Amino acid sequence: MFKDLKDISSESTLTYDICIVGTGPAGISVAKQLLDTDHRIVMLESGGILPEPKYQQLNKGENSGPSFLSLDASRIRCFGGASKLWAGYCSPFKSDEFDKKSFIPLSGWPISLDDLKKYYKQAAKMLGISYKKFYSKDYFQDTFDGISFKEFNRDDSFLSGGVFQVSNVKNRDFGEKYKKDFESSLNTDIIFHSTVTKLNLNSSGKDIQSASIADLNGNKATIKAKIFVLACGALENPRILLASNDYYKNGIGNDSGFVGSCFMSHPGVANVGEIHKSSPDQCIEEEKYNDDYIVQFEMSPKQRSKQKVLRHMLSISQYRDLANPSTYISGRVFTEFDKLVGNFNFVSSVKKTACRINGKYSSKLWNLTVALEQPPRLSNNLSLHKTNDILGIPKINMYWDDISEIEKNTVIKSVETMACELGALNTGRIRFKNELLTGESYKINDPVNHHIGTTRMSDGFKTGVVNKNCKVFGISNLYIAGSSVFTTSSVVNPTYTIIAMSLKLGEYLKNIKI
Repeated sequence: MFKDLKDISSESTLTYDICIVGTGPAGISVAKQLLDTDHRIVMLESGGILPEPKYQQLNKGENSGPSFLSLDASRIRCFGGASKLWAGYCSPFKSDEFDKKSFIPLSGWPISLDDLKKYYKQAAKMLGISYKKFYSKDYFQDTFDGISFKEFNRDDSFLSGGVFQVSNVKNRDFGEKYKKDFESSLNTDIIFHSTVTKLNLNSSGKDIQSASIADLNGNKATIKAKIFVLACGALENPRILLASNDYYKNGIGNDSGFVGSCFMSHPGVANVGEIHKSSPDQCIEEEKYNDDYIVQFEMSPKQRSKQKVLRHMLSISQYRDLANPSTYISGRVFTEFDKLVGNFNFVSSVKKTACRINGKYSSKLWNLTVALEQPPRLSNNLSLHKTNDILGIPKINMYWDDISEIEKNTVIKSVETMACELGALNTGRIRFKNELLTGESYKINDPVNHHIGTTRMSDGFKTGVVNKNCKVFGISNLYIAGSSVFTTSSVVNPTYTIIAMSLKLGEYLKNIKI
């Protein structure tokens, strides 16, 4: 049932079994497992059914680090949350990403890929994609990049393909997709315009007793529940924990100082290199590839371990003339008129033109970009700023450092590995771009708005905030959902894994006695 804080008697105390803070992909996925159960559920949404500019102002904060993170434009306060911003790209983690690695401090999850497989399958159904397709090599015949680089399809390749499927708008916008389910629910209330200003502990400091909520018109209320779930993103989850500091000076769940630390995103390093293919140009008919199913390349897990690098994605795109972005540059660029005339082939030119009209032309010259996993680093951290927002909550102060040496090393080694693969097959070579060699390529802001890792999962409170069941260490009834609990960031878009892990948490809560 949909409600609004303004319609609830001021200073009321409402009592439920489970309180979920946030109605984005994480919150909705947790709540979906609890719909039509005997539990009384409340979901608290800071904004309205649709985005409202005045509530978006609550996202504003400050950046104090050398890398800039968009704290306001990258988040949205309304029913469905980030599902309304997300482009729908889906790919699961790989099994080795859950392992502890000696060259990545603070790596190693307390769960494995096997713990998530069931929920990845459920998440795929919700998103209208195929779970099995992630583990097929059909992309070498079904995608433009796969067909263009089909020589990589060999047993001993240095590279493997990372498959991404795109969930369409109808399936990925959870606010629209599940609106009727929640609006008509008999056991679940959604209270709009109910920003959590503080979590209140009981006298022992071991249980969350209530949550204080408020809107921008001065209305306030208190929510009591037996279980609380924070599901409002990797920036807001730690902010609420740090701001709820009446009992614990440094905030709830922060005994070892990990709340807000180890922030991670997915930097994209452009202007990396040019691939010069020696294999023949290709005309690929449009019906042979699917834009909703793409592939990018990376080192195989064996190579990553051997070379001690992070996960990454080598993204290839046909070379474009920077002076005329709509024009592809195919093969060699001739600067002398007589060479141009001497090499001109009318029939070939007509075929290439027809291909670009009816299909897609795969040429010999490609741009290379590298997307990166970020390692968990204590220096990348979110703290509370000295200034407050209009509700009196301290704003976010984000310190996001420059790209680390292991990230730079990953870029270089990943490109070198692709060059080795091309060389071994005698199908091409790679030239590093000057921007990479001078370090200019590493000067980036937040290109993808993936917020990860600020309430990390661990096997103990000394290295994290939540346990394998997403329960906050030291607090008996507080759980956290979303990418803030990721121990490491992977390189794939986080939302598919957010949904899978939140479905897992929802099922866990459904089966415990309240």
